[in-house]
Amino acid sequence: MVITIKIPTPKDLHALYIKAKTDAEKHDISWSGDINHGQGSGWGFEGEYTVNAEYITVTVLKKPIWATKARIEKEVKKYLSQEI
Repeated sequence: MVITIKIPTPKDLHALYIKAKTDAEKHDISWSGDINHGQGSGWGFEGEYTVNAEYITVTVLKKPIWATKARIEKEVKKYLSQEI
């Protein structure tokens, strides 16, 4: 099941990128890419992201069976919408 999540691009995209990269390293999540696009995997998840002036689009390509679509969407939106 592919899950696509879009949220408005935050004002401080650079700060969000640095936080996400640091959090990925801290939690043993493989990540490659830059501020505009990339991919990652870990804990049974695989996905990718793209960023433009209007939206961050996260596409979850693989997920563990126990992770529901609703929970993934909620957590991704919560993480990407946080104030940094």
